[in-house]
Amino acid sequence: MKSTGSVRLWWLLRACRRRNPLVRTSDRVELFFVAVAVLVVLVATACAGALGTAVHDARSQVYLAETQTRHAVTGAAVKGTTTVLGFDRKPVTSVNARWQVDGVEHVDHFTIRGSVKAGDPMVVWLDQDGNRVDAPTPTSQAGADAVVAALAVWQTVVFTETGLICLARSGFNRRRMRGWDRDLRSLVHNGGSGNRQA
Repeated sequence: MKSTGSVRLWWLLRACRRRNPLVRTSDRVELFFVAVAVLVVLVATACAGALGTAVHDARSQVYLAETQTRHAVTGAAVKGTTTVLGFDRKPVTSVNARWQVDGVEHVDHFTIRGSVKAGDPMVVWLDQDGNRVDAPTPTSQAGADAVVAALAVWQTVVFTETGLICLARSGFNRRRMRGWDRDLRSLVHNGGSGNRQA
């Protein structure tokens, strides 16, 4: 037994192939809009894949450059640390740390996850000029960035096309209802003369 979806698809395909007195002009126009929407989504799928590949390549280069231009030194926590509980009930520590670069001592403020006591070693990331920077992003993050970018573009196209199809169908349904009203009035008042298509 054929499913409802396959029966509807078969009916729509027949509506495209030849004239049928039961198929209205609005049915053919609606089918055309649906076909265009499907085509747009298919093209968007290919474009989203290409965009994902481009984002992956670009972000991989950025993250690789970070690993090559940043290095870690070991510092030490100094007095004046404060530990509080974060939103997830895990400790967040506000701490000052001291480290040396080329014999010059540096002190800066850090906010880290976990508990730290004065004198505990700390890893400090620096750029080529000795300035403090964030730890380099793992190159594996490029894959996640690519997936997010591709999925965002694809979903935007799909939701837009779905919205447009819903608006079009709503308009077609209103037109059909007006056509049915005219035909019913014609049937009641003058014996059903006029065979209009909605």
